[in-house]
Amino acid sequence: MAQLDPSPSSSLSPTLERTILSPVGADEMQPFVCWRTDNVFVAIEKCLDNGLGACLVVDDEDRLIGRITLDEIRRAVREGGVLTDTNLARYVTLDPANAQRKLGAAVIAVGNDVVLKPIVDGSGRLIDVAVDHSKQFVQVAKPDLSHREFRAIIDAFLSSWISSKGSCVPQFEARFAAYMGMRNAIAVCNGTAALHLALLAFGVSPGDEVIVPDLTFAATINAVLYCGATPIIADIDATTWTLTVEQVARVMTPRTKAIVPVHLYGRPAEIGPLVEFARRHGCAVVEDCAEGLGGRYAGDLVGTFGDVACFSFYANKIVTTGEGGICVTNSQSAARLMMELRNQGLTNEHAYWHERVGYNYRMTNLQAAMGSAQIGQIDRVLQRNRRLEEIYRDRLGAIPGVTFPAPLPPLYDAVTWLACVQVPASARARLIECARLSDIEIRPFFHPLSAMPAYAHYARPCRNSTALAQVGVNLPTSNAVDDNVIEKIRGVFLEVLG
Repeated sequence: MAQLDPSPSSSLSPTLERTILSPVGADEMQPFVCWRTDNVFVAIEKCLDNGLGACLVVDDEDRLIGRITLDEIRRAVREGGVLTDTNLARYVTLDPANAQRKLGAAVIAVGNDVVLKPIVDGSGRLIDVAVDHSKQFVQVAKPDLSHREFRAIIDAFLSSWISSKGSCVPQFEARFAAYMGMRNAIAVCNGTAALHLALLAFGVSPGDEVIVPDLTFAATINAVLYCGATPIIADIDATTWTLTVEQVARVMTPRTKAIVPVHLYGRPAEIGPLVEFARRHGCAVVEDCAEGLGGRYAGDLVGTFGDVACFSFYANKIVTTGEGGICVTNSQSAARLMMELRNQGLTNEHAYWHERVGYNYRMTNLQAAMGSAQIGQIDRVLQRNRRLEEIYRDRLGAIPGVTFPAPLPPLYDAVTWLACVQVPASARARLIECARLSDIEIRPFFHPLSAMPAYAHYARPCRNSTALAQVGVNLPTSNAVDDNVIEKIRGVFLEVLG
């Protein structure tokens, strides 16, 4: 951009990354501003990278002429307008004369409220911007999508390899295996399919028992049932919220074939001792790492202890491919079997030759392209989420009835997938509803498996799981959370609990 005049200094000292941008200066305004002569691809990438889905548009003298949103660009793409109108002039929606009349009060709307606010001088020149995420609906989770994913998907699309063939799937598998420090990675269509294949690879079949925690997403127990095996539900530990050797030993029988520890809400299970216990009893260990990517136990990444580890790449996960999952293992034989099973049982020796009944669990090239672009961002996302959790603790921790997760023992190194907090059971429903009325999504914890009709046949009393499920909530954890959002959430908590 051209040199911008400085705006008056602000007394605000935002806790997050430039939550309210006053003043910013030319370099820091770049993600929020386009020239009217820019093409739509410049606008798309800026709208993605700034996380707002919108940009301000200026002329060659930095005068504000309007704004552009991804919704407007999507409409133009559908209608074919971008083929003939390649610059942004067609898509600007704010009257420049109106902007000059309002001067510093001029606002740009994203959705139905003011999220991105321009600050202009007396001649209508843009001199500053302010961002307030609290003026939009804030989801509990929002995928981090940038120009990296956009370019990767366009590249995969233009290659014409849009199904499971193409170079992106093996590239994604190799990059994920390298991140985990594992020999093999087998990409699949979702995390549930990953769990199913992992159990099959280690011979789980009718007549076998598989131990699962009572507090987990239903995919964990469903994968056991897909194998025709019997799920054995175990209570969780009250501190770690996950399986321990003590809890597993209580339900172990001679028919136990596998154990599925879940690293719930980013908190590692007692995975080292669990694997040692399983080895002594001849059991396989399938780690459910859907929510635990990046977590560690005794210094090593979760997902590197068991026979197989399974990850989910659903839209709310640390890495997303929209839908998707992956199995990682150091076992060459298990990897070969899972690769055959995900591809209808086809072998590599002969075309269309099926050695066994398999499944259509393949990941597409388009999904893998997005996943490859995201792997390099894992540590940044985890650091941001951890910082958000720290700010939540600071802003909400003194409110009556609010309890944050207890510190884990020294060997455990949790990650923040979604920031968690516990509130009185009697107030939780009202808290969630008040947040919804304030355009904030807060979600309750999972229901215990034993509490749901689908699994009533396998239910057992699980005191710790039941107690935690009644009081836990997940708070918004994404790049859409800034100081204003956190203060809005704090207001909801004070209204209901204060």
